[in-house]
Amino acid sequence: MPSGRTFAFYGCLLSLMAAPAFAQSDSTQADSGQSSSGQEYSGPAILSRGQTPGGQSDVPVAFRPYIGLNAIYDTGLVPVTATAAGEIPSTDLYGVQLNLGAYTYRTWKHTTLALDYRGDFRHYPDASYWDGTDQFLSLILTHRPTKRVTFTLRNQSGLYTLNYFLSSALGNLDPNYLQLPVSNIYDNRLYFLGTAGDLTFQKSARLSFNFGAEGNLMREQSNALYGVTGGIVRADAEYRATRHTTLGLDYRFTYYDYTKSFGNSDISSVGLNYSTRFTPHVQLSARVGGARVTSSSLTVVTLDPAVAALLGVSVGIQAAYQLNYVPDVQARLTDTFRTSEVNISYMDSVVPGNGVYLTSRENTGIASYSYTGIRHWNFGVDGSYGRMTTLVLNDIGAYNTYGAGTGFTRDMGRGLHAVMRFDARHYNIATGTMFKHNEYRVSLGVTFAPGDIPLALW
Repeated sequence: MPSGRTFAFYGCLLSLMAAPAFAQSDSTQADSGQSSSGQEYSGPAILSRGQTPGGQSDVPVAFRPYIGLNAIYDTGLVPVTATAAGEIPSTDLYGVQLNLGAYTYRTWKHTTLALDYRGDFRHYPDASYWDGTDQFLSLILTHRPTKRVTFTLRNQSGLYTLNYFLSSALGNLDPNYLQLPVSNIYDNRLYFLGTAGDLTFQKSARLSFNFGAEGNLMREQSNALYGVTGGIVRADAEYRATRHTTLGLDYRFTYYDYTKSFGNSDISSVGLNYSTRFTPHVQLSARVGGARVTSSSLTVVTLDPAVAALLGVSVGIQAAYQLNYVPDVQARLTDTFRTSEVNISYMDSVVPGNGVYLTSRENTGIASYSYTGIRHWNFGVDGSYGRMTTLVLNDIGAYNTYGAGTGFTRDMGRGLHAVMRFDARHYNIATGTMFKHNEYRVSLGVTFAPGDIPLALW
């Protein structure tokens, strides 16, 4: 995720596959150091610009649809409600799920377009309350009108109910780049939209500048949870020190405003960027910086005894202002070969929250491995950890999450793939009640996806 961003790293766990699998098409992917349009090596991926090491396919047009049917078993589903005893209930269910989607990628002389759609429809015979659909659409449009200027438009939008359905990276988009949903506590319908535009100016072969802006929106179906509206403006300067190493400096200003709540948050962040390619397959990207977070909110205060005697109440509500200085760090190490891929990432930054927590500091670590070296087979394993601490209400305990998953796909010929996966998630809130909860999912099914390579798990 870990956050929604955390689980974004290893893709759509519900459908058991992710966009990079479809991006591979029927030909070998471009080397991570090459651009999709055949340009010269453009250097290692830069975190502040949302770049990822994997390149797109060399073919000018790529298209890979899929449709699948899975038997599923979910445990620990959590609705936004409480029992008469004040406890949070959970549900275990068997069901069936239809998955469908398509990835398409096209290159013109000065423009590239990547579009990824994924959706599912679930049915639980014993509890129609949990029936529903999850939808996800992601788009990247890049246009290069001159040799020095590049415009990039990114968009991710959709809705989901179960915490397993979260966004994945598309093409050369870092899943942490757009401010999308973070780790939800409840299995509640969430609507989200993130749109970003960037302009990159290549002043010389070594020096480039980037200017961008972003808007994002998240709304919860339950009236008990907070929604968020946010905006970001950013700029950076990057210098190509050597053929394989880039250094840079960036600034980012972020604004969050919440529904059902008085107050907002302003975040100013400055960071140093370092990106290097150790070998043709191994890249390291890092951003080290700090953020100044100012927040306005409402807080409960104890009234003076004389005022309490006059009003007949002992506590009151007043506006509060909080100032925090926190680290803003992100690092990613990737090792990508034709038949295997290793991803390790770490993030310590400010996030908009999860419907219960407002502006928060989040620490996230993720590791994943995928292998397709055995004919017709793909195997994968992943693990993650996350810790969220609020920067607005200091009396709320930290929210901790742990996740792990494993699975495989088997190419059975004629575009058919057998898919099996197991995922586990534990989370707790470190308060006086020490809320603890576990969720598990087992999925087994068949997917039709034309192509000569087995489906990758992410």
